Amino acid sequence: MSEPDWKKIELENRGLSIRSARLLGEGWTSRAYLVNNELVFRFPKCREDWRELDREIAFLAPAASELPLAVPVYTMVAPESTAAACGYAVYRYLSGNALDVNALTPQKQTAAADVIAGFLRALHAFQPSSQLCSLLPDDDHRKLAEDYLANAEREIAPKLAPSQARALRAQFELYLGEPRNFLFGAAVLHADLAGDHILVNDGSVTGVIDFGDVSWGDPDYDFMYLFVDFGEQFAAQVAQRYGHPDLAELGEKLRYFALVDQIGTILEGPGRALRGQEDAAWRRLVQLLQERDCGV
Repeated sequence: MSEPDWKKIELENRGLSIRSARLLGEGWTSRAYLVNNELVFRFPKCREDWRELDREIAFLAPAASELPLAVPVYTMVAPESTAAACGYAVYRYLSGNALDVNALTPQKQTAAADVIAGFLRALHAFQPSSQLCSLLPDDDHRKLAEDYLANAEREIAPKLAPSQARALRAQFELYLGEPRNFLFGAAVLHADLAGDHILVNDGSVTGVIDFGDVSWGDPDYDFMYLFVDFGEQFAAQVAQRYGHPDLAELGEKLRYFALVDQIGTILEGPGRALRGQEDAAWRRLVQLLQERDCGV
């Protein structure tokens, strides 16, 4: 992906004088640059990636005022541009660092859990318009699980130790064999609530970014990246404050969701994943399977 032509971007945005521009972050589908410490320019990597960005923009327009934390509000959308091959979109910069629970005091951890729980309650209670509903992906979750199992059996299990392959099958069988896992009331999910998408200022959670995966699904899924990034204890702390009715059942589902997330990175990552992500997914996958095999 080539660098944006900032001079042309100035010409396309009357009154904009670009004094500084630095790479802020990169995902599978876009790069983000911070301009003048005020604006975030999102550049999709290919035309197909506009589907994700368009969905994020359409969702946040009505949802921003209903959520208790700051979220991106887009002010400019330019799918056609001479300055960037696949265009760009712009929102006002939300300051903050990525959440690192381990860097917080116990009091700040508790406060962070409270704030994240409140955000998830508001997000999961959000009722989108019928037009917006039609834009949000809504998978058949049983079929999705069955497809992941089939692909994992074919592409991943042969590369694992026999005990790990057995643990992989056991985790899927446990999830597929529990009817309650498919009886949830579908809610709007962030679906990518990792630590680097939760903003912290002076030890307090202040914002959430990167809504490109917003979709319908099992509300429990939104605790998964908290589990992967910060461990079961913090995920349970958030879930308890959220008002989750069964933390033990949630913990079992989070292990399954985390396993599937690693499988997804391994299977879908070639040509898209950032450097090191596929190797990290293999390491996490093996760790999760070893824990499963040991009954952790």
